[in-house]
Amino acid sequence: MRTTCAILAALSLPLALSACGSSVTMQAPDDFVVLDDDYGPYDLRATSAHGVVLAAREVPNDPQGSLDFWVDAIKNRLRTMGGYALIDEADVTAGSGQPGKRLRFGRDEGGQTHQYWLAVFVTDDSIYLVEAGGRQELFEEAEERIAQAIASAQLD
Repeated sequence: MRTTCAILAALSLPLALSACGSSVTMQAPDDFVVLDDDYGPYDLRATSAHGVVLAAREVPNDPQGSLDFWVDAIKNRLRTMGGYALIDEADVTAGSGQPGKRLRFGRDEGGQTHQYWLAVFVTDDSIYLVEAGGRQELFEEAEERIAQAIASAQLD
């Protein structure tokens, strides 16, 4: 689980932005538990019994950039500074209707492969991030439920 937590922390470096108010809500998968109310910079954090984690947060869109700009910036930063390999990307839509991108990264650590998803949604004022990660074989078992959680995201 330590590696999974490190995966979620990795985005803190790429964006280095302070959090806004709680404005992301999402339905965590039924087999995940929502962690305590002290989410730090996150609006929601949840985990499966097997250490797959899910988190959501909002950060200021400052300096103001488009969805394409932030997706490219995140991809570049995670590949060059985080050691992540971009596996694929796909268009996604939040439950509240905003279009976004889902990036899927992989990384080998400690002899195990980990998967990390990052869904990015951008408005004039905010960047909304939904992150999920875990050991590949465990993540793959939860993949469909994580995709449903991303699709349920309500962005204020």
